[in-house]
Amino acid sequence: MAAHTEEGGFIMLKTVQVSSNKKTGPIAVTYRAGVRDTYGTCPKTCALNPAPESGADEIDRDYLAAMLEAVPRNGVAWTYSHFPAADIPVAGPGQTVINASCDDMDSAVEAVAIGRPAVVAAPLGTDWSGGHEYRGVKFVQCPAELADNFTCMQCGNGRPLCARADRDYVVVFVAHGTGAKKVGTDCAGGCYAAQGPTAIQWHGTRKTGAADDAAALKAFAKSLPPGSMLRHHVAGDIGRAAR
Repeated sequence: MAAHTEEGGFIMLKTVQVSSNKKTGPIAVTYRAGVRDTYGTCPKTCALNPAPESGADEIDRDYLAAMLEAVPRNGVAWTYSHFPAADIPVAGPGQTVINASCDDMDSAVEAVAIGRPAVVAAPLGTDWSGGHEYRGVKFVQCPAELADNFTCMQCGNGRPLCARADRDYVVVFVAHGTGAKKVGTDCAGGCYAAQGPTAIQWHGTRKTGAADDAAALKAFAKSLPPGSMLRHHVAGDIGRAAR
């Protein structure tokens, strides 16, 4: 049964110590979902959300505080959020790095300007392999999209690009998945987790995940071997799900 508190709403968290996700590689990951709707922890304003009416209006502050500290001993942790970049805290030493997930290049540049590490979803079929510069900011495509058998585990020699809070460049993810054609258009949707194996894991979180998400996350991070990598929210966000 899902936990219900005045602060947290109905939310479930799934933890996986060794992921089989092709992109992340065999690292620790989590999934976070609302009980009433899988997209319940994602902001209503996210352009990739195919069901924005079921999303969250605000950040779950209790969970956010727990996630910032949920880092494996001597390891790294990172995640992404579609909430406004200005609302996302800057990670301190030893904290989880939260990337501002932006819908366009201008938003990404603005996020960098206020000191937030940023990523952007690029339209399907666009070529970023050589990197680009826009408004004085460099855009670099995710290395895992440029080489076979390359994952987060190999990225950055143990310090993945997305786990670097102080970087001054934007990481680009070219749209993929069944809704990829919607990315960069006026059509709502395009979330890579809407279909396929990621969706199966994410939807399953609603039924089999841990009810006390903040406590479960803290315990999970502490249980991981020293030096581990932890990717929070392969799918899901830091929103407070509706009751």
